[in-house]
Amino acid sequence: MLTPTAELLGPDVRELIAEGRLRELRETLEKLEPADVAEVLEDLSAPEGAIAFRVLPRDESSEVFAHLPPEVQEALIREFGDNRSVRLVESLDHDDRARLLEELPVEVAERIIASLTPETRRITQAILGYDEDSIGRLMTPDYVKVRPEWTIAKALEHIRQFGHDAETVNWIYVVDGERKLIDDLRIRQFLFAEPEATVESIMDNDFVALHATDDREEAVRAMSRYDRWAMPVLDTRGLLVGIVTFDDVADVAEEEVTEDIQLLGGMEALDQPYMTTRFWEMVKKRGGWLAGLFVLQLATIGVMSFFDEHLDKALVLALFVPLIISSGGNTGTQAASLLVRALALDEVGFADWWRVVRRELGTGLVLGSILGLLGVATVLGLNAAGVAQTEYAYRLAFTVGTAVVGIVIWGTLLGSLLPLVLHRMGLDPATSSSPLVATLMDVSGLTIYFVVALLVLSGTLL
Repeated sequence: MLTPTAELLGPDVRELIAEGRLRELRETLEKLEPADVAEVLEDLSAPEGAIAFRVLPRDESSEVFAHLPPEVQEALIREFGDNRSVRLVESLDHDDRARLLEELPVEVAERIIASLTPETRRITQAILGYDEDSIGRLMTPDYVKVRPEWTIAKALEHIRQFGHDAETVNWIYVVDGERKLIDDLRIRQFLFAEPEATVESIMDNDFVALHATDDREEAVRAMSRYDRWAMPVLDTRGLLVGIVTFDDVADVAEEEVTEDIQLLGGMEALDQPYMTTRFWEMVKKRGGWLAGLFVLQLATIGVMSFFDEHLDKALVLALFVPLIISSGGNTGTQAASLLVRALALDEVGFADWWRVVRRELGTGLVLGSILGLLGVATVLGLNAAGVAQTEYAYRLAFTVGTAVVGIVIWGTLLGSLLPLVLHRMGLDPATSSSPLVATLMDVSGLTIYFVVALLVLSGTLL
């Protein structure tokens, strides 16, 4: 059964709020999934959104709130007042609560934290103590743990008693008396084991875990590599401090891919969604890179002016500059995009640089030869058509073809090695963006072209 879209129900919600038909408003919103309800609330004013939020069932409201962007969450909290806000924040999952408090203004966040119950405050502050991009900020302490000496019957009774508050019961974690992780077991292993057997009898002491201080991208890679819905998180002593679940990791993966795409486009990554980013913030994020690339392109003018005397002798060389620029920029951009993605997927590392060089040299030679032959055919074809006539057509064709081969090989090397070097330096390899690589190839490509022209055409056209 298809659910009505938030886009269609949005106007109806405003009408129901304006007329005070709260029962119908509740029934309308109940038809939607929590994510769709959140989309409806985004389009409402803060007072309207507060009214709509209040009619939601209590067990659904926290899930809807977690789907809202930070600025809408903040506006609703201001509308609710302190008491209602504290109850709402306490109803959120621990990881969602930490993420919200981090986004709120300091004075609002401190007031809410001070009003939380002692246990909730302790857990929230522990999560907030980790770096912003660490796995510790993603984890939740809501999981089920058992002891190895327990019987299966006792473990199942414990799962039934405490599992309803857990983020997931698909995985059960075995810890010792000091809360050190010993093993992680699937729930099915408990269900099919003999009730009188011990938990230790079904253990294999083989588990994979994340560390709270690691970068959150490691959680994305690990869950993909081990095909897990949830993974345990350990502190520096090996103690189990929480778990990370697939829904949180999916959000991180989406954020990281979005950031990489924006960086590859030649701009700073946006801190907020496109439609909610302020105008001057958008200008700042895009203008800095554009200004830098503009200045870098001045080197292209320098190359052209350095060979100006030779261009005056053979203007026909200038006709093929677009071919040179495009072949180098396109090749470098391709290689950079492939390596940035390979690094993100942990398919390659800096230690693989020589393998990458050998692979790209071969690829560049083949691709360069193909484009070089096309360049030769283009020069001879234009000469025959009278567009670029010269008595040294074959020499000119050889010049263009040879330059293209060299430029393509250089482009594959530059585009593939630059992300590796940046990664080695601890920088985001996506900053070797397409415009940056293309600009560098413009400068170096023209230099290669004119040097080849001087070597081949000296004494004829030059």
